[in-house]
Amino acid sequence: MRRLAVVFSLLVLLGLPAAVAAAPSLLGPTGLVLIPTAETLGMTGFNVGASGIRVDDGPDQSALYANVGLLPGLEVGFIREKSEGSGAETLLNAKARLFKPPLGRISVAAGMMDITDQTDRTPYLVLSHTLGAGVLTSVGPVTLPQLHIGVGGGMIDGLFAGVSTTVNQRVGVMAEYDGDHVNLGARMPLTLKVDATVATLDGLKNLAGGLSFSSPW
Repeated sequence: MRRLAVVFSLLVLLGLPAAVAAAPSLLGPTGLVLIPTAETLGMTGFNVGASGIRVDDGPDQSALYANVGLLPGLEVGFIREKSEGSGAETLLNAKARLFKPPLGRISVAAGMMDITDQTDRTPYLVLSHTLGAGVLTSVGPVTLPQLHIGVGGGMIDGLFAGVSTTVNQRVGVMAEYDGDHVNLGARMPLTLKVDATVATLDGLKNLAGGLSFSSPW
């Protein structure tokens, strides 16, 4: 875990622009570490990526995913996931934004992961609220803090919540409760269109990371 702490420290010090808001979670749909948010890809926007989870007392997991904005506020995609020692499964996902006023701070979306129930169909409803423009701190500006809260079934099975913000216009910082565990993560751009994510899952028990390529709109 010392290596993870070093990674987070270096990311905060790097002079990199902030990652985009509608970025994919490690499971594919736009979100934080694992949980979805009410953000959706713009129409014809897309992302593709890969992620991996090193599990302390179980099989490691890996995933490939792709998502596209088909209509304004409608995002669809798939994830090809595999656990060590077992076969791969292809899961279909969809998310629709139900409410977002033109100049408002609140968005509401409904979605479903694993639509065809290959492993565990997961419907959910989520609200994202921008708390304000941000504040100036000793480590630099903390901008666009957001609160995310929702309820789901299947893999989530109950309430989930998270907070996210951008520190010093460089690193997106995320903390969440996924219905069972607390996860922490950071997201940063490597180039204009490529983001990297590092995270700890289940407290500091498991380590995860991913790379994603996104369209610029």
